Amino acid sequence: MVDSNAAHFDGLSSLITLGGFAIPARARFVAKFVGSSLFSSLTLGLVAGQTGAALFSCGPLIPFMAGSCIGYTWGCIGYWRQCKNMTMAYAKSYPKILAHSLCTNMLLVPPKDLALDGSSDVSETIKGTDSKMTLDEWIVEGGIGRLSYAILAAQSCEEDIQEMHKSERQKIVDKYSGGIVKNS
Repeated sequence: MVDSNAAHFDGLSSLITLGGFAIPARARFVAKFVGSSLFSSLTLGLVAGQTGAALFSCGPLIPFMAGSCIGYTWGCIGYWRQCKNMTMAYAKSYPKILAHSLCTNMLLVPPKDLALDGSSDVSETIKGTDSKMTLDEWIVEGGIGRLSYAILAAQSCEEDIQEMHKSERQKIVDKYSGGIVKNS
């Protein structure tokens, strides 16, 4: 799922990166958060204001303010969920990268006995042969503080993971285009 706000800010950060400036993860988080909450606040506020002006005798201002508050809250919660889901997906799919980002960028060192190589399978844990905790379990167990640091760490390593995805996609495309040329 591609978020239009995220695509806009990704283009902006790639433009700034070309200029020699790197945007820190916290600044990207704040910019995306402001964009997401502002867009949802204005959209819902304008819709509520127009609806209030058309259907009720109170005018557009009170419905606009109420709609804006609801839209802002909705945008905040939606962006938090999106970031949390991305972080948990990175913790499951790329635990070594996220753990490295936690250590280097956030100075939060995960325990050494975490299963960072994907060896802690659910079936193995149930049988009792492997009781190592995975990185995503460690993040959830740490509460809101550890989760927020993990979200910032995921923001820090997001470009590297996207670069890996692009490389994998290019290999697939090259494989297909090589097969088409051979068949022609």
